[in-house]
Amino acid sequence: MLIISITEGNKNKDINIPTDWEDMTVDYYCGIFKIINKHQAKSKLKRNAGKGNIIEDLSDDPLEKMDSVDVLKMNKDLFQYISKLNDEDVDKVPIEQAIEVLGAISVLAEEFIPKEVDYFDFENERYYFPKEYMKRNTFGDYIEATQLEMSVEKLTNGRFDVLPEQMAILCRKRDEKYDEDLIPEKAEKFRELTMDIVLEFAFFLNKRSVKLGKLLQTYLEERDEVEVV
Repeated sequence: MLIISITEGNKNKDINIPTDWEDMTVDYYCGIFKIINKHQAKSKLKRNAGKGNIIEDLSDDPLEKMDSVDVLKMNKDLFQYISKLNDEDVDKVPIEQAIEVLGAISVLAEEFIPKEVDYFDFENERYYFPKEYMKRNTFGDYIEATQLEMSVEKLTNGRFDVLPEQMAILCRKRDEKYDEDLIPEKAEKFRELTMDIVLEFAFFLNKRSVKLGKLLQTYLEERDEVEVV
């Protein structure tokens, strides 16, 4: 965590800036992600204007394609989100301070290296990833597997905002039973999970999704062999 002093009105204000995945919550990360996506989408629409049927793909637009004006607008929104300053005070902040603040979130451009854990601690409780799914042939396990598959599909579209709810469904304390009525409250709490935990879960999902695909393929092949016999 980095503490930077910036100007707010006639006084200085210290702001805490996450500089590592374990410093930022999933809510904080999603806020930054939404700002970047919003400006990328506007930039694409502006570039596509007047092109007729020749439309640029609106997905996965690299920042390099944005012109300098669009980048400046995006950086201003990012700075305001991080600093929590109003429009008037943002315009008065020295450029050196703004650059220092924006540079502090460079962690977002770094590759996350997972530790491959299968549990996390939160509010003095230990929660476990659904490592045991598909080992038991119950309807509940089928639901877990389906939820896991849906989570991976949403992750590929950058939807990290859905993970608190998915983790509320799939991650449980030891001997905790699934209770649908408790999911909303649990999901709301999990919005305060830090991104290192959430990214570990995302890595876990991708690994389990591959394994699930192989298990289902094996099951289908064995079923076809039985039908032939």
